[in-house]
Amino acid sequence: MRYAIALLIAVAALPFSARGGADALGDYVRKADPSFAWKQIEQRDTNGCTTTRLELTSQTWRGAAWQHQLLVVRPPQVRNPDIAFLFITGDGDVAKMFNLLKTLAERAGAVAAAINRVPNQPLYDGRKEDALIAYTFDQFLKTGDAEWPLLFPMTKSAVRAMDAVQAFTSQGGGTKPTRFVVAGASKRGWTTWLTAAADPRVAGIAPMVIDMLNMKAQTKWAEQVYGRQSEKIGDYTNLKLVERMDDPRMIELRGYVDPYSYRTRYTIPKLLLLGTNDPYWTVDSLRHYWNDLPEPKLVFQTPNAGHDLAGGKDATQTLAAFFQMIADKEELPKVTWTRTEANSPSIEMTVAPAAKAFRLWTADSPDRDLRNDRWSSVAIPSNPGHTASAKIERPADGYRAYLMEAEFVTKSGQTYRLSTEARVTPDVMPKP
Repeated sequence: MRYAIALLIAVAALPFSARGGADALGDYVRKADPSFAWKQIEQRDTNGCTTTRLELTSQTWRGAAWQHQLLVVRPPQVRNPDIAFLFITGDGDVAKMFNLLKTLAERAGAVAAAINRVPNQPLYDGRKEDALIAYTFDQFLKTGDAEWPLLFPMTKSAVRAMDAVQAFTSQGGGTKPTRFVVAGASKRGWTTWLTAAADPRVAGIAPMVIDMLNMKAQTKWAEQVYGRQSEKIGDYTNLKLVERMDDPRMIELRGYVDPYSYRTRYTIPKLLLLGTNDPYWTVDSLRHYWNDLPEPKLVFQTPNAGHDLAGGKDATQTLAAFFQMIADKEELPKVTWTRTEANSPSIEMTVAPAAKAFRLWTADSPDRDLRNDRWSSVAIPSNPGHTASAKIERPADGYRAYLMEAEFVTKSGQTYRLSTEARVTPDVMPKP
């Protein structure tokens, strides 16, 4: 017994990087960091909203202080002071997020904020974005140092942003939000997933254009579909990270950074915002993780949209409705679907509450790579606004991708859209 206690004390005394462990992400996020600080640098009234800019130091990572700007938008009427929205962004002036934050704040009657410079970059000989993440993964594989994966400090940036929003809003006796809906795109969408796994304040997430959960299955599937990995993940393939998927340290790393590893924790509402033509992923990447995610979960795939969601206009309407419903504690829509493949492919979509309209979207391609193919839609009758079904005609040659979409109206009259996953028929691999 004395030996066991002594061992626990010894492990606790080790630096984080020497410990590793199943919850290395949580350990890193919770680790005290005296460099955390924030201060208000500007406040103004803009189009009826009070907009405040904060300077934030989220942490010191590998000797470098991570500094950000945090834009906080308070709507004219705050009916839900217990919740806030956090959007995670990358480079650029955080002020460019004002219009989105204003829409979210006014619809939900709650504070909305955005943090920039996640990650702080460039680092390590000018590396940025995927090149920087891949470099840190490679360093972890070489050293086993669990502080290397860049997604850890990226996640901590979001957690510290929530801390700063709470501290700022509670000044002068104000109400401190205890719930957050978190969103971000691409690498920041990846960070969104991990933030929800690490922090219980997260009450909902909307990860955007990050369709890679279950990394091993995804890379294997891309190899089958394309005959190679997407050129968009060249920073990872150049370092032979995909080739090392089954190495012991890569298995450990996937346990730290693949959101699929934390899937049982995601019992909060989830809205996945994807583009049907995103060049990073296969069109049917959701097949590798959607069924393994717990409810509640929703998806909207913007047709004919790439990694930028075609400017994000349609996705913004769905995101705003999602935040408003969580803020007002309304019941979220329920969306389910069933498919048949066999000789006569079909899809049936069932929703509650009733949808205003249903559409079937399809795209054809001579091969199974549908990233550059145009989608078109037809209206589908429903019975009576809750269920719609359609048969999928296979093309004479090649492949057809398809999904069904439902359009809803919020209590305040705004329209938004949700969809099924996209699938491909025939569901077979191309001949070598």
